[in-house]
Amino acid sequence: MSRLARTLNRRLAMLGVPGIMGVGIIIACMAFYDAAIRPLQQQLVQRQQLLDEQRALSAKAVPRADWRTLHNFLPPQTQADEIAASIYRLADAAQIDLREAEYKEENLDKARMVARHLNFSVNGGYFQVRQFLSSALSEIPALALDAVSFQKSRNANGLLEVRIALTLYLVRY
Repeated sequence: MSRLARTLNRRLAMLGVPGIMGVGIIIACMAFYDAAIRPLQQQLVQRQQLLDEQRALSAKAVPRADWRTLHNFLPPQTQADEIAASIYRLADAAQIDLREAEYKEENLDKARMVARHLNFSVNGGYFQVRQFLSSALSEIPALALDAVSFQKSRNANGLLEVRIALTLYLVRY
């Protein structure tokens, strides 16, 4: 035993104080890695596997589009003119002037639907335009608001020039 102790003391003496401190730091790092880092790595691997399993399950659980349900909700294409008339009626009720209207239809063949894009130029106050949009979107559920842009009118009457882009979705038979 004394021979082992002498050999160890001789080797430590050869290392000197900086060497002994270096060996101590290496041993401390190995102990820290084993006590703190390795369990965290294992926990990370387990959580990653769980996340992958959940993603696989959720990818399988996404239902396919059921167009019949959507078709039951949307109005038929034959009612497009009636719905456009109700939009003008709602604009009159909100006391705004629909000056220009631009219509463009887009066939959505795979879904057997039509998207009628409606672009309006409107003169009116902010709250009147807001009331019009609110009532139109609540009364016509198949209507989607695409864009609204406000610009101060060139006249001194305090009205706004507003561009409104709406899309009306209809079922094509």
